[in-house]
Amino acid sequence: MAMENGAGNVLATIKDRMEDMSKSELAVARYLLENPYSISLLSISDLANSAKVSETTVVRFAKKLQFMGFSEFKRAFLKGLMTPPPEEQLPVYEEISLSDQPVAVMNKMFALHRCTLDSTLASLDRELVKKAAEAISKARSVEFYGHGGSGYIAQTATFHFLRSGIRCSAWVDETTQQSSMRLIDDEDVVVAISHSGLTETIIRSVQGARARGITTIAITNSPDSPLARESDLPLITGITETPLGAEAGSSRVAQLAVLDTLVVSVTLLRKQSTVIF
Repeated sequence: MAMENGAGNVLATIKDRMEDMSKSELAVARYLLENPYSISLLSISDLANSAKVSETTVVRFAKKLQFMGFSEFKRAFLKGLMTPPPEEQLPVYEEISLSDQPVAVMNKMFALHRCTLDSTLASLDRELVKKAAEAISKARSVEFYGHGGSGYIAQTATFHFLRSGIRCSAWVDETTQQSSMRLIDDEDVVVAISHSGLTETIIRSVQGARARGITTIAITNSPDSPLARESDLPLITGITETPLGAEAGSSRVAQLAVLDTLVVSVTLLRKQSTVIF
């Protein structure tokens, strides 16, 4: 009977069992410990090739961890990856002081961004992420709306989506957003980006898009904001405010992580073979 495991427990079990593993099984263990998120895209033959072992070794490795085979092992591993880490395991951000040297600043900024990514992973609704990716994959084109710093993110998003073969545009002021709306319809998708979810011009643009039957996706940090309420598919980041504010880059890190998730997911849904960043 397979053990009840999340990915964290599976990884811990791998580490505990390494002393009992053969040389070839250790190769599989080391590959998974170094590349835990790669397993979502790997078949048994892919994992065997990556670890430079046989498929039989991969099966033997899974059974050593008390799974019936690779498929059961992979399902348990992936289930764990979808489970947000317990709050007590999240890295703690310490405020930056005037006396901090560059190395101290580096450590604190990286801790801040790790907190941002972990809390955003916990905040995102998996079903809404799936629906957003599916909507974009079926869309004729994608229109990104943003102002200020979010406008920069919108423009960056178009670069990634265009490189992946997805027709898209970015509009960073209300006039061009309203003008672009005349050229799109219910076969297209609008993605609106606003950290606060309070930018009135973005909200009006989303309202106009929905009135035309266009699917709207919002990337915002506030689930109760007008932008989240007005959008069909609100994707909520999990940024904790700090004395540094959004200028610390946390909003940018979270928004780009969500957009990277979408562009890779859409590319896979469209069965394209290469994503270039």
